[in-house]
Amino acid sequence: MKILRHWKVILALLLVFGAGTVTGSVLTIRHFKRAFEHGLTVEGWTDGAMKAMQRDLSLTPEQQPKIRVLLDELGKQFKGTFGEAVKVSGTNLVTFWHRVDQELTPEQQAVFHRKCQEFRDGLSKALKIDLPPN
Repeated sequence: MKILRHWKVILALLLVFGAGTVTGSVLTIRHFKRAFEHGLTVEGWTDGAMKAMQRDLSLTPEQQPKIRVLLDELGKQFKGTFGEAVKVSGTNLVTFWHRVDQELTPEQQAVFHRKCQEFRDGLSKALKIDLPPN
């Protein structure tokens, strides 16, 4: 029972630890979300690849603009193929949702439709990707 005499100190330590855990979690999630969104843009990818090449290869000032142009071209190609892959994947996902919907009760369908719409909204907001209509 000696430990209960110091309950205020224990409570303060638990609160500090809990606050640190929550703060660290929130900041980590925000950081990775931002990094993920930035990494999916052509500009973000080009900048990251350019920094990596500069770090690894020590590009000369004459090489840098030439390499950047090549990275921009590659990024645009990736954007096109990535866009096509997302379009096909989106169609597959919506087809899957429709098939699952046929197996659910009306109550389950309401929840499922809400979750699907939340997913659509998240893709649209974060990645500027719109899935095909239902």
